[in-house]
Amino acid sequence: MARTLPEPSDRTPAPRSSAGYVLGLLFAGNLLNFYDRALPSVVLEPIKEEFGLDDTQVGILASAFVLVAALAGVPLGRLADRVPRAAVAGWGLFVWSAFTAAGGLLTSFWGFFASRVGVGVGESSYAPATGSLLSDLYPSERRSRAHSLFMLGFPLGTLLAFLTAGALAVAFDSWRAPFLIAAVPGFVVALLVLRVREPERGAADPVETRPPAPHEHGGPRGHRLRSLMKVRSMYGMLIAFAGYNFAAYAIGTFLTPVLQRYHGLSLVNAGVVGGIVVGETGLVGLVAGGRVLDRAARRSPEARVRVSAFSLLGAAVFSLAGLAAGQGALWQFVVFLSLGYLFGIVYLAAAVPVVSDIIRPEQRSGALGLLFAVGYLLGGAGGPVLVGILSDALAAGAASTSEASAQGLRTALLITVPLAFAVAAAGMLLASRSVRSDRAAMLSPAATP
Repeated sequence: MARTLPEPSDRTPAPRSSAGYVLGLLFAGNLLNFYDRALPSVVLEPIKEEFGLDDTQVGILASAFVLVAALAGVPLGRLADRVPRAAVAGWGLFVWSAFTAAGGLLTSFWGFFASRVGVGVGESSYAPATGSLLSDLYPSERRSRAHSLFMLGFPLGTLLAFLTAGALAVAFDSWRAPFLIAAVPGFVVALLVLRVREPERGAADPVETRPPAPHEHGGPRGHRLRSLMKVRSMYGMLIAFAGYNFAAYAIGTFLTPVLQRYHGLSLVNAGVVGGIVVGETGLVGLVAGGRVLDRAARRSPEARVRVSAFSLLGAAVFSLAGLAAGQGALWQFVVFLSLGYLFGIVYLAAAVPVVSDIIRPEQRSGALGLLFAVGYLLGGAGGPVLVGILSDALAAGAASTSEASAQGLRTALLITVPLAFAVAAAGMLLASRSVRSDRAAMLSPAATP
């Protein structure tokens, strides 16, 4: 005999996974996201030697998955506005884990290049879907802290990659070993994410912002995009995300090489020092930043945005001081670049909560897909390529090839990274001017997608 389902008027709440469990599970996936993403950077010198690459080609290789992630992020974000977000995130995790393993098996440069493209497709689904999902688990005044805990996967995953990838490559006498090992936990976490029972869209927002019936979601494609572009704060957010990603990906790609070439460290030691710079400081920045940003959000909608802007300005100043360190001042490089990374990463605890404050629930995955697409395209992909081109140009024609390579890379980072952080700060200051009015419009019962 068939069971009778309760009528909607019964208001029987649909079963859902607890917020803490979902946050912990999505954090685990995000940790693997950044672990897999950082692997080529940690073992970059052996990869460069095997395939005979220059810094420009290295930058292109590092940007391959980022570029594809930028292009795939928008349609996958829109997909997550229409189907269960856990399905989009879980299958994305499965796909990028499979391509990470493929990177350890394929022996040609173009095969390895294609595997990184595949990683980009998988990873592009994760941030838009999980950002929207977390926004339905936590109200606005708690979102920065929740998202900062989720984003701890960034520094922890990167730290683990820097601490373990070089050691695994040495232990197995192959830079390919870390890629094969990293795929295993990815498959396990993907299966668990696919089993998540997610909340109703808009569940943590005021009742008047709840989305319409599923068949009404979004409207025509052109209308959805135009409605997002009417939110003035989004323009500043796009500039900020592009600037931040430029700096973060430039550092992430070339940190180990500059420590080896310019400061004379071995692969394993460079990995350990790099883990301190981008890992341990990132933990502090996200945990402290999430608390500070949520306190600011209780004062006013724009306070959270301004705090992150000033933090990015601090990142520009400290990173300039660190990258200006000479070859005999490794301590200056580590201390000040670490502080720059710490202040910069605070921005990540603000980005998704700010978008959730100004975009209606039924459009958030698409808006986040757009944000990540522009950030990755202009920043994440542009940073490594531009730094690589500038590094090769500065090193060209020098008498000592090794010394020129070291000086060229260090100077390229010194020019670009602080400037990119400053651009990100300018974007957040621009967004702060209209975030209050944009949030009021989002909360208005008359607002429609």
